[in-house]
Amino acid sequence: MMRSCIVFPNLRAEMARKRISVQDIAQELKRDRTTIVAKLSGKRPIHLEEAFAIIDAFFPELDVHYLFAK
Repeated sequence: MMRSCIVFPNLRAEMARKRISVQDIAQELKRDRTTIVAKLSGKRPIHLEEAFAIIDAFFPELDVHYLFAK
């Protein structure tokens, strides 16, 4: 299985630390995994409300600027 290239390295690192998968994020956002992969790899835009939903659900202790820095 080919690993996607996530353009948010801090997000990828924090996902790994907490063992949060792309599928976990997809379920939280009520989107399919393919859509989330496209958003996290920069092929589709990630909307501000989606970013905050990810933070609220998985990373409430982290700042949006840190987590979504490119």
